[in-house]
Amino acid sequence: MSEISDDVTREGVTEMDSALEGGNGDGVEIAATPDLRVEMAEPSPEWTVVIVEDNEDYRKDVEDQLRRSDVAYGRAPRVIPVAEFAQAEEVLSAQTVDVVILDVRDDQGRDDAGELILDNLKSARFVPVVFYTAYAERVEPLAQPPVVQVVGKEERTDVLLSAVKAAFDSGLPIAVRGLSDHVREVTREYLWDISQQWTSLGSYDAEEKTTFLVARLARSLELTLSLNGEDRLRGPVGRALTSPSNWHPSRLYVIPPIGEHFDTGDLLLHRNTQRYWVQLTPGCDLAHGKADRHLLVAATPLLEVDPFRAWSMIEPEWKNIENAVAPRGGWSREEKERRAKLKKTSSDLRAEGRRIILGRHDRYFHLPQFFTVPDLLIDLQHVKAPTEAEMSEYVRISGLASPWPQVLVNRYNRQTGRMGFDDPDADAVLERISREMMERGREERNSE
Repeated sequence: MSEISDDVTREGVTEMDSALEGGNGDGVEIAATPDLRVEMAEPSPEWTVVIVEDNEDYRKDVEDQLRRSDVAYGRAPRVIPVAEFAQAEEVLSAQTVDVVILDVRDDQGRDDAGELILDNLKSARFVPVVFYTAYAERVEPLAQPPVVQVVGKEERTDVLLSAVKAAFDSGLPIAVRGLSDHVREVTREYLWDISQQWTSLGSYDAEEKTTFLVARLARSLELTLSLNGEDRLRGPVGRALTSPSNWHPSRLYVIPPIGEHFDTGDLLLHRNTQRYWVQLTPGCDLAHGKADRHLLVAATPLLEVDPFRAWSMIEPEWKNIENAVAPRGGWSREEKERRAKLKKTSSDLRAEGRRIILGRHDRYFHLPQFFTVPDLLIDLQHVKAPTEAEMSEYVRISGLASPWPQVLVNRYNRQTGRMGFDDPDADAVLERISREMMERGREERNSE
């Protein structure tokens, strides 16, 4: 994402020049909140809050409070005050901004000025907004904490600061900056790498070139996040974050699902029963309207299905006594047997659950908890085939990222395509082979 330089000044924006000269540029490390685990030098530009407020007293009070606060990951943010609503969009488009404090009524007396800025802001970029207004009831329906928050001007300033801190603590500013840095760096690196071969693309038109570049960059973005090393999330924010595991539930889900139509691997929620299902109908049938009936497999809350259900009953009982101190004289024989049985049962059920989570059980597939999705267990033997009309009863919750839809379809085909046969008497076969080996040995010795 490209942006105008943060050093650009805007004529007519009250106090802009002084704001750009202010801030905290000393490079002192942030005293991070425990949840975010961020210990990083101040990014460039600094964590930034824009105040859009026509009332000078309110504007100066909020600015002063912010400059003496620690709302931006343990330190004060850079503050850019904007007095004229007409200039707000220009400032927001020209600056790297992490949080916006926005009044609702402007200096012209328009009661919807703040709402209009929010609408325009949504069409241009993403940034958390805190409405600070005497007309809180007007914008209360727009509240979506921590992305959009509403604070009345009758509240104390510390309530406003708490809302700004909540926006930072949500992790959204870090995520937005990290994503922007990463996309910019991967794009820059790839385009320079391919520049030597650019003439070979000369026979293709602009749309074909763009499609090629987007597809290749999308793959580059995905692969770089799968790499080991400190720089897999490129840029200063990424390098400052604690390196996560290569595996995370976010790798499975596409939230919200892409497109408007059902697709293979969609996680669905039945409106009436509130039960989850996963779409396994082939994508080509869905795309061409050939699916008179859809193939769905059940995805049941994990603790409702054995072995997890049985483990949920045994594990608390075992954990409650696991570290208990034995009485003088030790445990009785009955108690020793009970403890040993509980321990073994808990261990066996945990091992079976681990086997399922690792994907070593063809019938089941685990969908881990993520956002609003609970821990679910897909049962490839529990299927239903609703009609196209009945599919209106289902809501798409998430898509599944490749290759998981293909994995599920392959497992389902393997389940339904199994053929049974009688188990051979392995012991009898091995005993026969043993006798033959002994007989062969005797014959070889006799022939000598």
